[in-house]
Amino acid sequence: MNTHPDATRWDARYLDNINPWLPREPRQLLVDYAHLLPESGLALDAACGVGANGHFLALRGLRVIALDISLVALRMAVEWGRTHACQLDAAVYDLSAPWLPPERFDVILNFHFLERACIPVFRKALKPGGLIYFETFMSLDKDLEYPARYLEPGELRTIFQDYQILHYAESMLPAKQNGYEVGMAQLVGRKK
Repeated sequence: MNTHPDATRWDARYLDNINPWLPREPRQLLVDYAHLLPESGLALDAACGVGANGHFLALRGLRVIALDISLVALRMAVEWGRTHACQLDAAVYDLSAPWLPPERFDVILNFHFLERACIPVFRKALKPGGLIYFETFMSLDKDLEYPARYLEPGELRTIFQDYQILHYAESMLPAKQNGYEVGMAQLVGRKK
């Protein structure tokens, strides 16, 4: 049993109400730039949740390794994949202390998750010519409760400045009830 606080929190969230989690659509960024994907190869879906993005890749012919801290989410992802002939290799993995083999992946996905320790690991794990799809929240308010979970404006572009940037965008999101101003940063990049 995983007693990591994030695992406990996410497992409870998935178990609380399973219905809205499945089926899930892949992120629009991935759909919009799917024409860049290779027809085969190895992909990593980091912090995959119930695996909608990984399933999308698997259905396109990629072998997908799906990592998440939540065993409940991974079980849902694997089961959905079985019933839709769309296999994922899933593993419970704490991405706060990551290790991945160098130059192994053709595609890496990172959606709505930020662990800065992963970024240099992702950069090394991506093969030359490989693609990274990265979309996560951006801080526009210095008083956020957990500022380390947010990118700074322009940070994502700077991190991947030595990649071929195929898409980059930053946008504002509607203010939530807590009143914090947040945005979304998106990047699709090819490792040179």
